Amino acid sequence: MRVGTSSVGRSGSLFGWFVMASVAAGCGGGNTAKIRMTPNVIAGAQASALASAAGGLTAQRSAIRVGSPSAMDLKSLKYYISSIQLCQDVTAMGSGYSNAQGCIELYQNQGDGSPDYNTYDATAAMADTTPGRYVDLMTEEGQATLRKPVTLDVQVAPNSDGGDANDTDGGTSPAGAYRFGLINFYRPIKVTAEFPVLGQPDQHFRTRAVQQVVDTTPTGAQFNSEQVLIGDTLSGPTEETTYMLNNGGALFTFQKPFVVTQADVDAQAEIKIDLVFNPDSFGQAYESAGCGSGQYAAICDPANNVVVDMPYVRMNPVPRKSGEKTRKETYLMDYEDGAKLRIELYYNDADPEAGVQGVDAAVVYDASAVMPHNNVIASNYVSQAGSVLTNDAAVTLMDYQHTPNLEGLVRRQDGTATVHCLFAGSLCPTTGGTVMRAYTYVGDSIVSND
Repeated sequence: MRVGTSSVGRSGSLFGWFVMASVAAGCGGGNTAKIRMTPNVIAGAQASALASAAGGLTAQRSAIRVGSPSAMDLKSLKYYISSIQLCQDVTAMGSGYSNAQGCIELYQNQGDGSPDYNTYDATAAMADTTPGRYVDLMTEEGQATLRKPVTLDVQVAPNSDGGDANDTDGGTSPAGAYRFGLINFYRPIKVTAEFPVLGQPDQHFRTRAVQQVVDTTPTGAQFNSEQVLIGDTLSGPTEETTYMLNNGGALFTFQKPFVVTQADVDAQAEIKIDLVFNPDSFGQAYESAGCGSGQYAAICDPANNVVVDMPYVRMNPVPRKSGEKTRKETYLMDYEDGAKLRIELYYNDADPEAGVQGVDAAVVYDASAVMPHNNVIASNYVSQAGSVLTNDAAVTLMDYQHTPNLEGLVRRQDGTATVHCLFAGSLCPTTGGTVMRAYTYVGDSIVSND
């Protein structure tokens, strides 16, 4: 079995929401204000100590035999984003949500002629040539599509109280506090990527045009599901692949709610919210016998039994004001044979407590890997006990039901953490058990580039 690797040649990407506050006419007692917002996408380098400290690990998704890290490339990643919102409250439903309340809309890409979410599938997406629907997150042109200023009325918090930084259980936040960020997109995604085959630097798995679409809709399902069979990934040009996942959209919860205060309004403060995710280790490609006969693989090259595994983009918000920076701490955890789990914690450098505002986790491999592994660590919610000021800040990562998944990661030092097994697999023999894993603190780096 051969496994490929994927990255972008750049070590990180950001979504930035730029907010300029101003006094609103007729605010109604100062409870609302008008703010100017621009969803500003930044695909910039994240300075990282991982390459020098990882001891032979690649900073990308890799496996079996290590190839050339510099040769890998994620050329394009196109999403049909329908809206970007900040909301005061939502009701979680499994991995989705409903009953969104107190929302402000930063970006809108839906009108009377927009397709129906439930029936818009890979086949429809390939035939869709409507200008402006798909945004390429990896290009300047795509980023510019989202840079459209909007002026909106928002609630203003009565004071500087942003709520409890560890309020992740749906507790009450002060008026004007936005606890959730929502990015809604359709399920089909378009990707162009090359994956160097480890140990064979002159050979790549490449995304290719779709040759066949297979209906994999389960009996009685609410909406369509499709698997795409693509051309020969080992030869020919790199082409765009259109595929679809079983859900669309990303929901993220601020560890500490985001607020616009009256002081911000009076000062006409500039506020930025960076939506952070790291494209390194974002996807992988590997050989898997009979991938065309099962619906688990969204993208399959049946000629070579190659699976291209591309997950959802998960982005997390880090609010900051002028002069402040977004930073991240990087950790490497012993995971499985030949693989470690890279954990990144994002925060605002002006916060003395360095409250975690974003999490990114991905598997990285070394030359001894003999099979691909999946990342089973959830990061829908995060809580923290202790403080970075007293060197005892311990982080817990939780799934969408607030069930602890990774517990006891003490920040800015090496240590051992507990993995709570939410799924059975090679890492976890049984569901409900625990596994202890050692981890190393790699270092801290700046993510924002302004």
